[in-house]
Amino acid sequence: MSHSLQQSAPAAAGSGTQINFVRLTAVEVRKLADTRSSLAIFAVLAAIAAALIVGFAIFSGAQGTPVSFAGLAGSIGLFTALAMPLIGILGMTSDTTHRTTYVYYPLLRGRTAQFWAKVLAAAVLALTLQVFVFLLAAVTAMIAGSGGQGTFDGAGGALVSDLAACLLSMLFGVALAAAIRRTALAIIAVILISLVGNGLILTLLPDASGYLSTITAMSAVMGGPEAPSALEVLSSLTLWYLIPLGIGWWITEKSEA
Repeated sequence: MSHSLQQSAPAAAGSGTQINFVRLTAVEVRKLADTRSSLAIFAVLAAIAAALIVGFAIFSGAQGTPVSFAGLAGSIGLFTALAMPLIGILGMTSDTTHRTTYVYYPLLRGRTAQFWAKVLAAAVLALTLQVFVFLLAAVTAMIAGSGGQGTFDGAGGALVSDLAACLLSMLFGVALAAAIRRTALAIIAVILISLVGNGLILTLLPDASGYLSTITAMSAVMGGPEAPSALEVLSSLTLWYLIPLGIGWWITEKSEA
């Protein structure tokens, strides 16, 4: 009898306790950042960002080009396009990879809040890395530019566009990972689509590339004369963000773990 009571205790606790969204998000942030492998990945990403920014500053100085915060912050666009999706992938697939969903799903009344807590946790970590990039770019610009006039010209626009690019890139990784549910496969998919798929779309379907490319929304954020239309942005967001996220949410709700 005592054994049956022990077995029913978790279910009783789960049915009587509602874990709020803030706590769920905090748990997901800890799960994403509090492992040796995750810490190693974040350390490597931070080191790569530092090397790219310092290298760009040295190269610009050698060429006699003025070094500015906006130039340094925007010099690592490819890094952002590949690093931020990785954070989203890790946040979304860690539980399915390690089969830990069996542990805490019985404690939840539903899985929707936990699913979106993963998305928010990935956003928190991605923004933390982006803030590190901003601080490093600011310090490097002050040193390389000797704090002269023009060092921080255009800083406001750079902050807004880079933050938007960070979140869009992170959400791209989250969306694919939610649908694929396997870390390695999601990483391969992000790399192939970003580096190969977009190029093929632009080459084979140039007139429809704005509707099908993954970087359409980011191009809209960056602006310029070649900025895509609202319909192109909506089509791209639906294809690469909303549909994969919807599939991932449906799988999460309907799967056993």
